[in-house]
Formats: sequence, C-alpha cells, structure tokens
Amino acid sequence: MKNRPRKPQYNNLGNNLMSLLGALLVLFGMLGFSATATAQEGIRIAAVVNDEVISLLDLESRIVMAIASSNTKDGPETRRRMAPSILRSLIEERLMQQEVRRLGIKVSTEEVEGGIALIEKQNGMPKGSLRQFLKSSGVPISTLVTRTEVEIGWNKVIGREVLPNIRVSDEEINDAVRSIKTNAGKPQYLIAEIYLPVNNLSEEGSVKQVTNQLFEQLKNGASFPRIARNFSNSPSSATGGDLGWLSYEQINPEISGVIKVMKPGQVSLPIRTVGGYHIVTLRNLRINPGLGGGETTLGLSQFHMAFSNGASEAEKNEKKAKLISMSGQATSCDAFETAATKAGSPLSGSLGKVKLSSLPQKMKAELASLAVGKISNPLETGGGLAVIMVCDRQEGKIDMDKVKKNIAEKIKVERLNIAAIGYMRGLKREAFVDIRL
Repeated sequence: MKNRPRKPQYNNLGNNLMSLLGALLVLFGMLGFSATATAQEGIRIAAVVNDEVISLLDLESRIVMAIASSNTKDGPETRRRMAPSILRSLIEERLMQQEVRRLGIKVSTEEVEGGIALIEKQNGMPKGSLRQFLKSSGVPISTLVTRTEVEIGWNKVIGREVLPNIRVSDEEINDAVRSIKTNAGKPQYLIAEIYLPVNNLSEEGSVKQVTNQLFEQLKNGASFPRIARNFSNSPSSATGGDLGWLSYEQINPEISGVIKVMKPGQVSLPIRTVGGYHIVTLRNLRINPGLGGGETTLGLSQFHMAFSNGASEAEKNEKKAKLISMSGQATSCDAFETAATKAGSPLSGSLGKVKLSSLPQKMKAELASLAVGKISNPLETGGGLAVIMVCDRQEGKIDMDKVKKNIAEKIKVERLNIAAIGYMRGLKREAFVDIRL
C-alpha cells in the first residue's frame, strides 16, 4: 500500500471483542438494541478506523439489517452475540471504503442500483421490494446503499490492483484437465458454506457463540444463502456461500468427512477448522460428468416385464430371473426386440434416440458406460422390471478450447479470492483501529 500519509498501528481487534460484549450490555441493557436509537446513542463512537468514526448507530443499523435480511429470530441475546462479528465486518468495510477513495475509484448510482437489484434477484424478491422491506424493519436505506457501494468499489479495487498479477500457466490447465478426467464418474458434491474466522485465541469464545447462534437460526428455518451473505467471512458470501460442484478430494479434509455422510438439504453442525468455524450445507449430489460439453445421445431398446399389483419379493425375483434368461441371449437390438415381442409385453421395444442427460439418475448411471450391443442390469420402472440394450451411441464433440478457458477462469477466480484476503490483511496491518466501547 503506497502513498499513505502515515503508517499507523492496528490495535488488536480480537482482544477487544469480549469486552465489547460486556460494554454493549451495559449500554443497551438486557432489552438489546432499539430500532429507534436516540440521537445521543447514535453519535457515541463504537470504533475509530484511521481517524474515521463508526458510530453506535452504524453498528445498530447493520445488526438490524442482518437480522431482517437473513430471517433470523430477533432478540437481545441474538443481537448481543452478533455485535462482535458485525463490528469486525464494519471495520473491514471502512478500510475498503478508504482504499476505494485513496485510489480514486468511482461507483455510480446506476451501479449501486444494479447491485441492489442483483441482491433482490438472488433472494427471489420482486424488483424494488428490498428497500421497502428494510424500511419496515427499521433499517435506514443508507445502510443498504453504503454496503452495496463499498462492495462494488472493493471489487473494482481488486480488479485493478490484484487481477493483472494473476497468471495461470498452460501446464496448470492441463493438470486440471487430467484431474477432471480422472474423477469422471465419481461423486460430486454441491456445497455452500458459512465461515467465521478465529484470528487469535481471544476470539474463540465469541466466534463460537455467534456460529452456534447462526446454526440455531438455520435449524429454525432461516435462509442459508441470506445468513451466508450477511455473516460469512468467505469470498463465497457474495453468492450466498455457494462453492459450486466439488469432488471429494477438493473439499477441505476437515470438512470432507462430514460432507460424505450428509444427505442433500442437510446442514452440518458447526465445524472447527484450523482457521475458524464452518457451517456447511450439501445442496445436491451427482456423478461427476467429467469434462462435459459433449452431449451423449443413445439409441435404446427395452425388454419389460410387469409386476402384478402388490407383487411380493418372491415374484419380483422370479420375474427378474426370467427377464435375464429371455433377454440374455440377444446380441443385437433386432434380436433383443424379437425376444421382447415374443414375451408379449406392451412396454417392450425401441425407445428411440434419447439424450443421456435426460434419463433418471439410476438409469443414467447404468447406461453411461454401457457399450453398444450390451444389456443393462434389471431396473425397476413402469410398474415392473426392464433391461435395456444400447443400440447406438453418439458422443458429442467436446470443445476443448472452451473447456480450458473455463478451467483457467476458475483457477484465476480462486487465486483472486486468496489474493483479496491478503490485500485486506495488508490494509489491517497498516491501519489504526481503536474500539471505544
């Protein structure tokens, strides 16, 4: 960081967090913050960041906005526990704002409006409704506008100061291609996270409290993306905590064991890692499609046998054995369909051309690597059992230039996020922060 008038010192924020909790209780009592703070309370100073003030009213407004927008249950205890995390976010936001000004970066009104519209879209809200929602919750509109403006400005800072230094080599891209091919056909996990860092031991208790509180709110139906956007300290917070599709090897080892036993839609208990506390949700699960981009089309034929109503396991096993016996001798689709016709099943015969991606998951997994002229294992479908033969397979052509471009962009974004965290750490090292509570 250059061209600064002085190099001040950064007072340890972590050492003040627990005292902040107590001070907040003294100031506001067990009733918590009021949405209509008096002017005297509002002008009291919560913290000073390089000679700029964060007031109690700033802190109060941000807490109320976080509670309202994340559908978190309100109450004195909730607000008390949120205060340290919110104040830390406000301090970082003020540092971002100062860096935006130092570099002469401008954010237009149109950009702010577009950012607010994007937040509404991400949360399934009608255009223009977010302002009204916050107003009804007692949150000044300026709180939303300021936060959105700072986020846009900070992205411009990173884009100008950091992005030009990010490089991705051809060898790194080729290594990623090989890894994708190796993991094709293995499970992939669609994950979202909420992350609260513990920067030093003095923060352990307060961060743990906040994480547990957020978990309770999630258990009671609070929106995971909204909680992530308002409280997570990860770069993924901008997209509601979404980390995208990851293979098992790509997941933090401290978290992968938890993810492996979760079912789609479940939310984990808070997980303590080296850096802090995580809450993760498994949004979905699939088989890794590999490089993708090439749509596979299959010509299929089906040999089907129906079950009687309320069929027993014995009947199902008998039909299964008979189906395998009658279809197993066929080595071509013509022979396969002839055998099916002789069996007299109305659901047997050609299924025509079908895109692999359009098939049910179990059928897709069964047929994905099945060779032409081969027969699948029996599958329960259509009120009975069916074996399916692949009569024809047409593999879509993969656009490798597009694949490599996407891989390079993904690697670049990952490195950019890491570099942005480092940039903020640099600002903190050079900053003077004084918590006044």
